[in-house]
Amino acid sequence: MNERVLKFFASLKTKSGGLARLLAGLAASAMAQYNLTNALNQPGFWDIRTWLPGIGDNSSPLAGLLLYILAGWLFLTGLKALKDAPGPLAIAPLEQKKHRPRFGFWITSLGLSIFCAIFAVRPEVEDYGHPLAALWLASIALFIISLALDEGWQLPSTPGIKQWLEAHGAELLIVATIILAAFFIRFMDVELHPYSFVNDEGEMGASAACILEGNCRNLFGVGWAAQPNLAFLPYSFSIALFGRTAIAIRLVSVLTGTLSVLAVYMLCREVFDKKIGWIAALLLATLPPHVHFSRIGVDNIVDSLSAPLLLWLLLRGVKRRSTSSFLAAGIVGGLCMYTYPGTRLAPALGIIALGAIAVQKRGFLAAYWRNLLIFIVAAIIVAAPILGTFATHLDVFTARMSREGIFNNGTLQNMEQSLGLNAAEVVTLQLAQSSLVFIVTGAPLNFFNSPRPYFTPLAAIFLMLGLGYAVWRIKDSRFLVLFLWFWAAIILGSTITGGPPTTQRMLMSMPAAAILVALALSRMVDALLQDGKLARRLGTIVILAFVLYTGYQDINYYFGEYRAGHFFEDPTNELSYETHTFIAPLRDEGRFYLLGTVDVPYLSFANFSYLAPDVQTDYLYEVTPQTLAALPNDKDILFIATADRKDELELLASLIPGGEWSEFNRRYQPEQLLFFSYQLEKELLQAFKP
Repeated sequence: MNERVLKFFASLKTKSGGLARLLAGLAASAMAQYNLTNALNQPGFWDIRTWLPGIGDNSSPLAGLLLYILAGWLFLTGLKALKDAPGPLAIAPLEQKKHRPRFGFWITSLGLSIFCAIFAVRPEVEDYGHPLAALWLASIALFIISLALDEGWQLPSTPGIKQWLEAHGAELLIVATIILAAFFIRFMDVELHPYSFVNDEGEMGASAACILEGNCRNLFGVGWAAQPNLAFLPYSFSIALFGRTAIAIRLVSVLTGTLSVLAVYMLCREVFDKKIGWIAALLLATLPPHVHFSRIGVDNIVDSLSAPLLLWLLLRGVKRRSTSSFLAAGIVGGLCMYTYPGTRLAPALGIIALGAIAVQKRGFLAAYWRNLLIFIVAAIIVAAPILGTFATHLDVFTARMSREGIFNNGTLQNMEQSLGLNAAEVVTLQLAQSSLVFIVTGAPLNFFNSPRPYFTPLAAIFLMLGLGYAVWRIKDSRFLVLFLWFWAAIILGSTITGGPPTTQRMLMSMPAAAILVALALSRMVDALLQDGKLARRLGTIVILAFVLYTGYQDINYYFGEYRAGHFFEDPTNELSYETHTFIAPLRDEGRFYLLGTVDVPYLSFANFSYLAPDVQTDYLYEVTPQTLAALPNDKDILFIATADRKDELELLASLIPGGEWSEFNRRYQPEQLLFFSYQLEKELLQAFKP
C-alpha cells in the first residue's frame, strides 16, 4: 500500500502528472466560480457572521474561495512539474560607470521650482499665475537640457529610424491595431453613452473653462473636489478645440484610457514578453469598467495610466540603464501629484519596485545611484509647487480621505452599530465587497451601477489563477509589485472608503488585473504546448480564441445589455444636460427660470454654468400674477418645469399666453416625461398686467 502511494506521488512529478494537475486546477477553478455564483443568490452571502456555518450549505463565499485555493495549488504544482520557469528580469550590468559627477543646472532648476512653490501660496498669486507657470516649465526644461548636454544625447539618424521601423514593423502593426480598436471602443457614440453627461463632468468643464478664460491663473492652486488646477488643463485645451460640449470633456478620458492600454502593453513587453503584453492590452481595451470610465469626463481614469506608465519607464531604465527613462519616470511621478488623488499611489509603487530590485540585486544602488537621483530630483522639480500648496493647506491634501475614509467620517462606527459587527468584521466585509466585484458580484452605484462583475466568468478564473501565480513567484520583484499594485488600489480606493465597491476609485487596479489574467493564460498555454511549431500555432489559436470570446462578451455587454438596461441613467443629470439645448441659445439676451422639484438644488449643478455660461438663471418658486409681474422684463425669458410642476407652468402659460410651449421626454425612456418649457418674448412680459 505504501509503495503504491509513493508511486502515485512520484507520478505527480512527471510531465503527465503535471498536466493532470494543471487540468484539475482548471476544473476546480470552474467549480469554484460556479459555487461563488450560486452562493451569491443566497440570503447569507453578505452576512459575515454566517460565513463559517454556511460553508456546508453554500450560503457564503468561503466555500468558493477555498475551492479557488485548492485550484490554485493544483494549477501551480502542475506548472512546476511542467518546468514553468519565467525568465528573470534582465538588468543591465551592475558595474559602476566612471562618470564625472557634473550636475549642470540641477541646483538652479531645483531653486526655480522651489521659488515657484513659495510664491504659489501667496495671496496675490492670481495676478502672476501665468508667469509663475512659465517659470516652472523653464525649471523642468533646464533640468532636461542639463542632462541632455551631460549625457551627450543626440537625435536618432534617419537610417537608424528606418532600420528600427523595419525590424519592428509587424509588432507596430499589431500594437497600432489594438490601440485603434481601444480608441474606437471608447470614442464611438461617446456623447450619448453612457447617458447622460453627469454634473461632475460639468464641474470638470467649468473648472477647465475658468482656466481657458483666464479667470483661474494659479495652476498650482486647488479647485473643484480639492484637485489641483493643473488637472483641468487638458480639458481646457479640448474646450478650446471643440467648444463647451460634452464631447470636449469626454474626449480627454477617451485619450487617457486609450493611452493606458498602450502603457500596459509597453510595461508587459519590458518585464515579461510581447505575448503577455498583447493579451493584457486586449483585455484592458474591452474591460467594461475601464471602457466606461474612459467615456466619462472625470479624471479618475488617469489612475489606470499613471501606474503602468511610471512602472514601465522605471523598469525600462533599470533594464537598459537608460537615463532618459529615469528622467521621464521622475517627470511622470511629479505630475501624479497634480491629478486625481488616487494617482499619488503610482510613485509609491515605483519606489517599492526600485526597493525590491535593490534588495534582490547586490550592488544595484551603487551602480544606479545617479539614475535614481535623477528620478528623485526630476520628481521634486515637477511636484514642488503643488507640494508647497499642500504643505500650507494640509487639509486640502487630506480632504478626499478625510471625507471618504471610513475611519474618519463615522462610517465604521455606524456600521458597527447598525450591523452588530466589530471593526475587524466591518473591514473584512468591506474588503470582500471591494474584491469580489472583480469575479462574481455586481458593481452598484458609484458612477457605474453594473449588475455584472468586472470580468466574465472565464476571465475571472484566470484572474484568480494569476493572483495565485503572483504569490507563488512573490520573491521576484515583478510579481511582488504586481501583487501589491492590484491590492493597494482595492484597499486604499475602496475597502477603507464608504460604499464599496467604489469602482471610480479602483481604476488603478484594472491594468494589474488584466496583466494577472494574461500571465495565467500565457503560462498555462506555454506549459501545455511546449514543443514544436504546431504546438505554438495551437497555443496562439487558444489565446486568440480566449481574447476574442472575452472581448466579444465585454463589448456586447457594455454596448448592449448595460446600455439597454438604463443602469447609468438618472433623471436629475438628464434634466441638467438636456435643457442646455433650450437654454444655451438665449446667451446674454435672455433669462432662464426653473420650476424644479423643491428639494433638488438643480441650479447648483455645474452642467448649467458649463453648457450655458452666459444665461442668467434663477428659480421661480411660486406662480402668481404678482410674482410674474415682478420679473425683469428687459429680456426674453425661458421657463422650464420638472414633471411634478407641470400644473404651475400651465398656469403661467394661461396668465401670459402667446409663448412657445414644448415637452421633452426622457431620451431612452420616452414613456417618461422629463421636463416642460415655455418661452416668452420680452414684449409679452412687458405687456402683462396682473
